[in-house]
Amino acid sequence: MDIILHPTTKRMLEGLKMNLPQSVLLSGAEGVGLRTIATWIASKQLAMTLQPVDSKGNISARGTITVEMIRNLYERTRARHADRHIVIIDDADRMSHGAQGAFLKLLEEPGVSIYFILTSHRPQALLPTIRSRVQQSVVLPITTQQTVGLINKELGITDQVKRIQLQFIAKGLPAELIRLTDDEQYFAQKAKRIGDARDFLQAEAYNKLVLIHKYKGDREGALQLIDSAIGILTHSLSNNPQSSHVNQLERLIDLGERIENNQNIQLQLTRFVL
Repeated sequence: MDIILHPTTKRMLEGLKMNLPQSVLLSGAEGVGLRTIATWIASKQLAMTLQPVDSKGNISARGTITVEMIRNLYERTRARHADRHIVIIDDADRMSHGAQGAFLKLLEEPGVSIYFILTSHRPQALLPTIRSRVQQSVVLPITTQQTVGLINKELGITDQVKRIQLQFIAKGLPAELIRLTDDEQYFAQKAKRIGDARDFLQAEAYNKLVLIHKYKGDREGALQLIDSAIGILTHSLSNNPQSSHVNQLERLIDLGERIENNQNIQLQLTRFVL
C-alpha cells in the first residue's frame, strides 16, 4: 500500500525529501504515521531508528529515550561516511531531560553526512533550544475523502457498522486505521476503551466510580482511557463548539500529565469526576 498523505503535506514532504535539512522535526496527531513517513523520507539512506524503551528495554510509546542511548548514538555518529546516513529518533519528546541535553550537543556538532529526522506528537515537550535548531514540519491528518477511500477501497471494509466505527475512532489517521483493521484484538480493545471513555465523561457518578476502580491499578490503561476521552471531546468540539467542552478538554490534558508523572491513578481520576 502506498503512503497516504494529505495533499498539502504530500507537497511539503516531497520538497523536504529532495532537499533534506541536517535536522528536521515531524509532528502530528497520534496515528497519522510519523514513523512511516520518516522511514519513507530516509528510504535507503536510513542508518538506524531510535525509539523509547521501558524499564525492561522493550520498545514502548510510554517509555524513555535515555541519556545513555543518546551518548551511544553520539559515539556511533562520529565515524565519517561517504554517503548520507539518516537517523530517525521516534517519539523524540520521550527523551529524558538529560538525553535532550546530550542530543543538543549532537545537533551542534553533527557527524559528517549524519542527518536527523525527529518525530513527535508533543513537540512542545522538547527543549526550546532543540526546536530552534531543527526544521519543523507539521503532518496534517488525511482528508475525510481519503479516510473513506482508505477504509472502503484499500482496506476493503464492507461492513457498514465497522466503517462508521473506524471513522469515529481514527478519522484522518491512516496508520491507526491500518492497525485497527489488521489487528482485531486491538480494534476490540479500542472500541471498548471508547465506550469506557464515554462513560467516564457522561455516566452517573456511581458508574464513573465503578469504572475508576477498574482502572486504578493500570496506569497505561488509564492513560489510554484519557486519550480516548480527549478524542471524543475533540470530535464533539468540531461538530458543536462549546466552552464547557474546551474546559473539560483542558482538564483531561492536565489529568493525563499528572497520571503520566506517577501520581495516584485512582485519586486523580476521582478528583476529575467529582
